[in-house]
Amino acid sequence: MDFEDRKVRRQVWLTLFAALLLWGLLRLAFGPLPQDPAYHRFADTRTLLGVIPRAGDVLTNLAILGAAIFGWALRPRMALAMNERAAANLLIAGTALTALGSAYYHQFPNNATLLWDRLPMTLTIMPALVLVLADRVHPLFARRALWPFTVFAAASVVFWAWSETTGAGDVWLYAVVRIGPAVLIPLLLILRAPRYTGSPWLVTAVVLQVVLVVFEYFDHEIFAASGGVASGHNLKHVTVGATLACLFIWLRVRRPRAPAPSSAAQEAVTGDQ
Repeated sequence: MDFEDRKVRRQVWLTLFAALLLWGLLRLAFGPLPQDPAYHRFADTRTLLGVIPRAGDVLTNLAILGAAIFGWALRPRMALAMNERAAANLLIAGTALTALGSAYYHQFPNNATLLWDRLPMTLTIMPALVLVLADRVHPLFARRALWPFTVFAAASVVFWAWSETTGAGDVWLYAVVRIGPAVLIPLLLILRAPRYTGSPWLVTAVVLQVVLVVFEYFDHEIFAASGGVASGHNLKHVTVGATLACLFIWLRVRRPRAPAPSSAAQEAVTGDQ
């Protein structure tokens, strides 16, 4: 195992340790954080044809499913290194499963069904993070971080669901998994130079992430302002689909950037002049 591989492995496990440490500090400072029951009280409670309960929030998951189909169609033409293929495949599969899990949850919103909404989301969040790390930090992250990060994220959801059944619900670890990449990815885009072109698509995805948080927060207000046409959560699902579509387009259109000339090469060119 060479030095670079050992370095990336160490960074992967240090990142997971930091996430656990942050969870421990949050739990120590604030105690366990149970899931707020109000989380399940969405604005759009309309039933379609007496068959589909909460149809607005259920059917808008078609936008996410459409993004999965779009990603699957683009997959043969994506610019992927060998190490990145598993992450791209998992991102596509996770997108499809997120649409199905979210549709199931919104028919019967409660903690038990929320497990099947959150679990597939980890299969989109972690591959996206890993692909950005491979682009902005080191290509070996695509191979070394994918499964440790994904298993850790999925375990955070399972831990939360288990903790709710014990009467001492604790969503802090999942919050770290969910919010951490949302903070880390923009920082990487700002602070690290890319290996690939196509960064505007990543920036657009980050902007859409902010928009969907606003839609989610103002779920009831947007529903009232629209006269009951669309809720904030309806629009959130559509925006999630658009966000994932931007990631798939980035993987399709990007190309390796030409490496910057070394200082020695620059001096040689200067000397020739």
